[in-house]
Amino acid sequence: MVAIGLVFISVYLCSSVVTIVFVSRPGECYIYPRHAGVNSGIYAMRRLTRWLLLLALLACGLYLEPAGFLMATTARTQKTPRTIAAPAGTKLSPEGARWVAQTLKKMTLDEKIGQLFAVWCYGGFLSTESLAYKDLLRDVEEKHIGSFALQTQGSPLGIERSQVYPTAVLVNTLQSHAKVPLLIAADFERGTSMRIDEGASFPHAMAVAATGHPEDAYTMGKITALEAKAAGVPWIFAPDADVNSNPGNPIINTRSFGEDSARVSEFVAAFVRGVEENGGLATAKHFPGHGDTSTDSHLDLPAVTSDRAHLDRVELAPFRAAIAAGASTIMTGHLAVPALDPDPDVPATMSPKIMTDLLRHEMGFDGLVVTDALDMGGVTVRYPPGEVAVRSILAGADVLLVPPVLDAALEAVRDAVASGRIPMARVDEAVTRVLRAKAKLGLNKSKLVDLDALASKFDRPEFARAALDIADRGVTLLRDDQHILPLDATKPMRALLVAVSGDNDAYPAEDLENEIRWRVDSLASVRMDTRFVRADTAKLPPADSYDVAIAAIFVRVADRKGNVGLPDDEAAVVDRLLAAGKPVIVACFGSPYLAERFPAAKSWVAAFSTVDVAQRAVGRALFGQVPIGGRVPVNVPGVAPLGAGLDLPGNPMKLRAGDSTANGKLKPAYDVLDRAVADHAFPGGVLAVGLRGQMQVHAFGRQTYDSTSPAVSPDTIYDAASLTKAVVTTTLVAMQVEAGRIALDLPVARYVPEWNAGPNPEWRKHVTVRHLLTHSSGLPAHKDYFLTIHSEREAIADICNESLEYEPGTKTVYSDLGFILLGEILERVTGRTVDQLARERIFGPLGMANTQFNPPKALVSRIAPTEDDAAFRKHLLRGEVHDENAFAMGGVAGHAGMFASAPDLAAFCQMLLNGGSYAHQRLLTRATLTQFIAPQALPANTRTLGWMVPTADSTSGRYFSARSFGHLGFTGTSIWIDPDRQLFVILLTNRVYPTRANDKIAIVRPALHDAVMEALGLAAPGR
Repeated sequence: MVAIGLVFISVYLCSSVVTIVFVSRPGECYIYPRHAGVNSGIYAMRRLTRWLLLLALLACGLYLEPAGFLMATTARTQKTPRTIAAPAGTKLSPEGARWVAQTLKKMTLDEKIGQLFAVWCYGGFLSTESLAYKDLLRDVEEKHIGSFALQTQGSPLGIERSQVYPTAVLVNTLQSHAKVPLLIAADFERGTSMRIDEGASFPHAMAVAATGHPEDAYTMGKITALEAKAAGVPWIFAPDADVNSNPGNPIINTRSFGEDSARVSEFVAAFVRGVEENGGLATAKHFPGHGDTSTDSHLDLPAVTSDRAHLDRVELAPFRAAIAAGASTIMTGHLAVPALDPDPDVPATMSPKIMTDLLRHEMGFDGLVVTDALDMGGVTVRYPPGEVAVRSILAGADVLLVPPVLDAALEAVRDAVASGRIPMARVDEAVTRVLRAKAKLGLNKSKLVDLDALASKFDRPEFARAALDIADRGVTLLRDDQHILPLDATKPMRALLVAVSGDNDAYPAEDLENEIRWRVDSLASVRMDTRFVRADTAKLPPADSYDVAIAAIFVRVADRKGNVGLPDDEAAVVDRLLAAGKPVIVACFGSPYLAERFPAAKSWVAAFSTVDVAQRAVGRALFGQVPIGGRVPVNVPGVAPLGAGLDLPGNPMKLRAGDSTANGKLKPAYDVLDRAVADHAFPGGVLAVGLRGQMQVHAFGRQTYDSTSPAVSPDTIYDAASLTKAVVTTTLVAMQVEAGRIALDLPVARYVPEWNAGPNPEWRKHVTVRHLLTHSSGLPAHKDYFLTIHSEREAIADICNESLEYEPGTKTVYSDLGFILLGEILERVTGRTVDQLARERIFGPLGMANTQFNPPKALVSRIAPTEDDAAFRKHLLRGEVHDENAFAMGGVAGHAGMFASAPDLAAFCQMLLNGGSYAHQRLLTRATLTQFIAPQALPANTRTLGWMVPTADSTSGRYFSARSFGHLGFTGTSIWIDPDRQLFVILLTNRVYPTRANDKIAIVRPALHDAVMEALGLAAPGR
């Protein structure tokens, strides 16, 4: 006999009017809540006292669960569930709680059901007349969809990500049409760049774990949340909380923080805190753990076969950590887990035992539960779209992510509610959680993106730096049996890059190539992938054409691909490269388990990620710009155990301070300088000697002859005078030649048209840039323009009107005028002044902090004075350029004006010895540098392009090699560089103090250079 009774009550749960139908049999009692506005033909009452409800419950043997469900008492439900207290940050303000209650109360059933769905959107331009735009508006206005998930889209060349401004505009459009604020979500596992083109790009989770620093996961979560919130996409489908204990897992792999559940838990919790503390909603996925599977849930239903004890110890631990850290959301996995639900055809997403009994009751999670995408094979191969939606809600899901047929899912849920299959209380509970998430984000107060602020909050430089730092720390060296790392960019090197991609990739290793190319003298590249350039068409160059090869292996973790391996034909290419007889470094971007396939690889670098920032990090690590210290977060069978990794110190590629022994060897040279000071050749100065990367800096004397004058220090700044020609102007011209903006053998008139209007037109039209650099243009050595000019423009006009003294190219006459003209050419082809160019292209990259034009008054005490100018300026010159023409031109000119310290100039000299690079900054290619320092075909071969070379009675002394080059400065400065011996000698003095009439330095210079060479054991004649 069945007894049916109707009790009409108003339950204050979520302020919703509910009709409860009691159906009782002996020993059984069922409850079917129905929304008052849906149940046609059933009476509705506005209120009944809670006493009536209590009596009804007692009569049926029922009790009210904490989660708000009315359930029959059984032996199972009477157990006390173990709960985890929700962090304080998850609690809503009274205002937010009121908004949730009031909003829920006003919603119709269709509006409530719509809140349970999330659909895809793409952040690109959409015309208001396009079908896609109209479909989105229908989703919002007619279907009342509550959430959207930002997605990529395919193109013939690969994946196209959304763009930040179209995304933000789309968000504002959708929010403006929504009656209830929308939740906008995205897969941001490795930063916003995973879905938004301009976002901060982080490496995959496994690379972050390889750093060994959970705080890096926090940083990634924080920056991701800040950018996501700025773009209006604050619901972050990350972190991946899966423990990747199965090397054959085709879909998790590098998305996981590794296979040690304790470490994974640390990194998951840190990422969650980074997101939640910075305005986002973190989502731990894929519950109850997708790491120990060998099937892609996009294709079929994977099975996790571990027993319950193992699940508690491994798979569930990171999710507990995420909940304890304050994760707002858990994403379900489409997984069969027999230890939790014995039905092999029920995915966790659709299992009440897993989603309610375990996650809600046992683990105490009361946040938002979102399904993984419902268009995945893990659910679609077994159930139709509508049934998937209904069962997921009944299991405990609050948001259904992208059902394959939205209308079918909506209708199925609507029918299930109408029939009583889905209790109205279950709907209200889910909607309440959705609304609470929206209130937590403050969407009830402000739901629109501030477009004006987007440019200042998104893609900030410090975000990119932080991401690169993390990627740097994650690079892991598993093998270097040939001891080839780090590669030395200061030595000539021909490199071969073989980029092998196991996916469709139009240009694999693009960012790695960009990071390598500027470091080597030549780089040949061979590429192959599974679509555009097949392995059977790729040809490896002969081994004698390169010195070292880098095999860059790319394998992406991608849905519906089914594996993370390298195709056999591509692997065979790598095998041929390894057998070619030249050093090969394998750089693996992606699955670390690929190392097992290539036992012949003697050097193996793992990056655990295919993205741009990982490629840059590997390029930096290969050349020692950063040290290598990562540790592999998984076991690689037969190759490396969990935690393996070799430490490799970085090579800063900077000068090293010499030791006391080397300093002692140079005492004879120091004695030469002390005698010169005593002889009043100059009051003091600084000597810097660099040999094979080690430098000694020796300061001597005082700034003036006055005994109370400050003693010279290594950082004392000197007016470098004509060293400006070589250090600044020649280098800048070389850069522009390399860039194709200046051609050495084009006439000067091409750059300064007024040049041809001057005297000697037949000679004049043949003067080239090369003539100016080699002082063979026909221009006189010097003119006192300062007596009549007041600007650079007037100086250039005077030079263009200057008569040539000889036919260009027939002799050499050292001329300031030619270099003043070169300075003008530089300014005209770049639009920048010489001092700006020098600061941006030379001083800044080399760290020459004490080198500049027109030094500020704050530095005057550190600057050695030059001449007491009684004739022109009527005062002692200190911090003011000594050269009168440069002074009249404003202190900046191509021939003079640079002030510098010896350590700064040492960095410049070492850059030249390194082949154009220093501290991992390349200023010139080795080929361009070789071109500029080679002796030119001139009378007596006394010049290179912009530099002097040793000659008989040279100031360089007797021992510098024939390939040496140098320059002098009128104020008492000089540089000599010997590339054969990897040597430079810098001397800075103020010999013109107090008068330029003092020329004793002419004797000191060769004596000093000979003393240095003899002291260092380099006294064999160099030429």
